[in-house]
Amino acid sequence: MDAQRALLDELMGAARNMTEEERKGYKEIKWDDKEVCRFYMVRFCPHDLFVNTRSDLGTCPKIHDPKLKERCG
Repeated sequence: MDAQRALLDELMGAARNMTEEERKGYKEIKWDDKEVCRFYMVRFCPHDLFVNTRSDLGTCPKIHDPKLKERCG
């Protein structure tokens, strides 16, 4: 079931089941958007590197999406 859903998302986009009203406020995230963490897309985010240490940077304010990373390459 999940494989079919992923295939439909890839072919028709994630907003395929939304009404016209819902689509107006919807923006599909791409790998090069400002909201996406570039460090996470390349390898790892520095915010994840020093968790539970004195040098902890806290949570990353940007988006970490494994599906987006997988689609990129």
